[in-house]
Amino acid sequence: MSEASKGQQAAEWAVRLSAGAGAAVVGGVVAGPVGAALGAVAQEAVNEAAQRLIKVIIKRREERAAQVMAVGAEVSNVSIDRFSETVESSPELLALLAETVQAAMETPLEAKIYALGRCLAGGVQDDTRVDAERLRVRGLARIETQEVKLMAVLNEEAPLRPADPERGIPENGRWLGWPRTAILEQLPGLTGVLDASIALLVAEGLAIDAGVGTFGGGGPGREQWILTDFGKDCLQLLQDVAPAVDPMM
Repeated sequence: MSEASKGQQAAEWAVRLSAGAGAAVVGGVVAGPVGAALGAVAQEAVNEAAQRLIKVIIKRREERAAQVMAVGAEVSNVSIDRFSETVESSPELLALLAETVQAAMETPLEAKIYALGRCLAGGVQDDTRVDAERLRVRGLARIETQEVKLMAVLNEEAPLRPADPERGIPENGRWLGWPRTAILEQLPGLTGVLDASIALLVAEGLAIDAGVGTFGGGGPGREQWILTDFGKDCLQLLQDVAPAVDPMM
């Protein structure tokens, strides 16, 4: 069974379970024949609503998959038929396509579709780039709006740090990277979830702590985050999109 079929089957099971639960709740609140009748009506309504939403999700995923392949063909400057033939002729390109399509189907970010399509095109245009493009796809796959905003901050010049003549820190000296306090000043919406976003970027090789091995004490300079070269590359991919597309959308 294909991954798509498994996903659809899982979704259908979820609908059945949620429908049954919804009916049980209604039936439990209203006892007797009236409760049973209301439960049946509720189950039918939940089924219809859930099935409608599943169709919307599946349709959107299919559109995203088609869109990323169209971008790949356009960037490669070949017809979609020629593009498909090239991909089908190579197991490595098929693997790249599979990862690219999966990432595209999951994201709400329009800019990410274009970035993923460019990765796909990179592998089609130069087969020596396939492995590198798969790494780029994996890096892009995990990041969404919050991570893109965080990466944009980390890509900026590090903020000023308090002067400390005794430690040789002059006026207008800067941190090596972005302390958490400075990040949260720029992105207060990440309060409470910054750890998760940073951990994700680190796990994908997109960011590192530039303060490791330096004396930061226990204060705000304990961690100083910057993008890696790979992180800058992935951010650039997201920013180099069609003019009408906002990288954050």
